Amino acid sequence: MADALRVIVLLALAAPGIAVGAGPCEEARGQTGFAVEIAPAGGLAIAAVDPESAAAASGLAPGDALVQVNGTLPRSCSEYARAVRDARRERKAVLLLVRRGAGELPFAVGAATWDRAVAEVPSPPPAEAPSVRRIVATPPPPLPPDATVTLGEVLRGLSALEPSTRLASYRRDLLLLHRQVETLAARGAAPANVVGGLRTVLGYYDAAAVAWASEDERREVLRQPRHVASSEAATAPYFEGSDVAAAIDEFPFLRDTVLRDPEPRPFAGESAGLWRPRQARALLWEHGREELARFTTWLSAGNR
Repeated sequence: MADALRVIVLLALAAPGIAVGAGPCEEARGQTGFAVEIAPAGGLAIAAVDPESAAAASGLAPGDALVQVNGTLPRSCSEYARAVRDARRERKAVLLLVRRGAGELPFAVGAATWDRAVAEVPSPPPAEAPSVRRIVATPPPPLPPDATVTLGEVLRGLSALEPSTRLASYRRDLLLLHRQVETLAARGAAPANVVGGLRTVLGYYDAAAVAWASEDERREVLRQPRHVASSEAATAPYFEGSDVAAAIDEFPFLRDTVLRDPEPRPFAGESAGLWRPRQARALLWEHGREELARFTTWLSAGNR
């Protein structure tokens, strides 16, 4: 189960990104002396290196493809910005691995850059995200002691999740399934690896609810009637730190639905990202069904 999930994640990370024509990502440029941008072929590339900066002194050059930043493999402006902010907060060097020509080269922007420039370039305050509830939240309580719950009942409930219902009904069904799983865990009625598998499957359907909510919120803003189906190409905004951003971080295949990442703007807060929530919902349900099928096959083989 876990091996299959890791394969999915690795394949998604290896897939080429989409070029969205965004501007440069300039997180802490006044201190580090360089900016990055979305490369035409996907991924990130060095967009600019300021003369007489720490980045220029390190040998970094515009056009270098950015492979790694301090142990992370950023594929978006928000992921890159997060890595740089972590380095600034912890007062540590920014270690870069770039691809230049046929080879890969390491560079370092020393930790001293934060001491030299931090007084000159104040950090902008973080933007207030419309939602800060993470997908992985505190599990709901188990059902009452007199409630009957079986593994088969939970599996049937997962198979019967109806995407054509209203979001409120879908969320109620999800909550019941979560409480049933936590009941199995609390009573020791299922092994830990089985409970973990159920939680993994539920994660896809939880994220689908996030995408559904994003779609519905956009409908309300645009005053679109609910009985008219929206297109998979329909877009909605999202912010870093929101449920949507958490879903995209949790499931890398959702990068295919992102048109623009949220970007911090010095002294002006954060610009919204843009994604396709209906397309994301369809992808999550598809992957959820596939994960459920793998899980039930695994159970049928006696892996408990």
